[in-house]
Amino acid sequence: MSSLKNNVVLNYINTLASIVFPLITFPYAARILLPDGIGLVNFQNSIIGYITLLSSLGIPLYAVREVARVRDNVEERNRVTVEIALLSLILAAGGYVIVFAVGELVPQINAHLSLFYILSLSILFTALGVSWFYTAIEDFKFITVRGLIIRVLFVVALFLFVKSKEDLLIYGVVIVGSTVGNEFINFIHLRKFINIFKLNWSKVNIFRHLKPSFSIFVLNLSVSLYVQLNPVMLGFLSDNTQVGYYTAGSKLSYIILSVVTSMATVLIPHVSNMIQVHDTEKFKQLITKVYHYYMALALPFTAGLIVLSVPLTLVICGNSFYEASYVTAITAPVIIFISITNIIGLQVLYPYGKENYVTYSTIGGAVINLIVDIPLILLWGSKGAAIATFCAELAVLLIQVRLGRSYIPFKYFDDSIKLYVLSSILMGVAVYLTSSLFNKPIIQLLVPTCIGIVVYFLILYYKKDDILFSVLRYIHVIK
Repeated sequence: MSSLKNNVVLNYINTLASIVFPLITFPYAARILLPDGIGLVNFQNSIIGYITLLSSLGIPLYAVREVARVRDNVEERNRVTVEIALLSLILAAGGYVIVFAVGELVPQINAHLSLFYILSLSILFTALGVSWFYTAIEDFKFITVRGLIIRVLFVVALFLFVKSKEDLLIYGVVIVGSTVGNEFINFIHLRKFINIFKLNWSKVNIFRHLKPSFSIFVLNLSVSLYVQLNPVMLGFLSDNTQVGYYTAGSKLSYIILSVVTSMATVLIPHVSNMIQVHDTEKFKQLITKVYHYYMALALPFTAGLIVLSVPLTLVICGNSFYEASYVTAITAPVIIFISITNIIGLQVLYPYGKENYVTYSTIGGAVINLIVDIPLILLWGSKGAAIATFCAELAVLLIQVRLGRSYIPFKYFDDSIKLYVLSSILMGVAVYLTSSLFNKPIIQLLVPTCIGIVVYFLILYYKKDDILFSVLRYIHVIK
């Protein structure tokens, strides 16, 4: 089995690709389809997201844990995988009942029904692809190579076939094609691990997974309420243009968030197995180090994103998305909030079997979001939705800190965190002062970014920060 370090490197390659490719494709799509086109696709995709959530019933996250627990027992691992895969397909069939009902009964969806049905293909192939299996067995080499191939094909298809705003359906096909391609390869590759003809079918019990996965479903539902609710509410209460602004602005924040939290996918099966064998001391050391790592990235990224929100939005999305810069700045602190809740919820409470605490916190965030979302959207459109996201994620963090306090092995504000806060503030000041010297957005973005990176790096190097030096040793810059 690959080492944790190798998995982290592979996952970083995958994460880097998930950043680079949207930075290539989204600016092109945004300039071709404009805010209302991007907004329409994201509005419908958010509806599909809810249906996928309902039809998956929390299985993806549940399956990672369950398969990881028995991964050393091949017979048991294969049986659990087949059981969960069959259950996923049965539930996906139920999801298409909802798809057809929504398509016929909701006017905003029915007006663009062909696009909606095209996007719904992701429901079937997400169930068929069992991507959770490869995460559970930590086959990150396959995940990385497969993802790179599909992304390259996606980019080629986008530039070849999407030429004007009238190509919206083609854009939908290209988008869903990336999901279909990934999951189809997953399904074909599964034959390497599982021979269904050698499986003891008399022991297969599909529906035993319903009840335990349902608790994860409640968690995912509450998270989804405020993650996907805003585009849906904007689509109904405002218009597709406001959805487009929110999509563009929040996308920039969440791309950066994926950089910070890229280790999460690697660590969930690893820490689950560590807790299973009662290796609590190493678990505490690992989680503390991960917390420092997350904050070393989240704090400067957040500061930089707030200061450079305008030039970044204009360079990435174009002048027609200027209002999205407000969304970017408002949602930037979410990087910090979700980074911490990612550690507390997914890497501490969830492996300990305390997913009910995570559920309570996300329900709290969903309630806050529901309370403030409608009035804020009616008042300020996409900016109001961004404020609602900020409030919801902050609520989730505060509740998890309170409920999980007896399980959390790290201090929230130790000397390392104080260093990252101070360094981020100084970096933010340097970036702001430098940015104010230029007029062109591309220069306002590139020059201050380079200066900010140098300032932050030099401060950490001068203070001999453990995280920085461990990274430098790992890449053989220092001994």
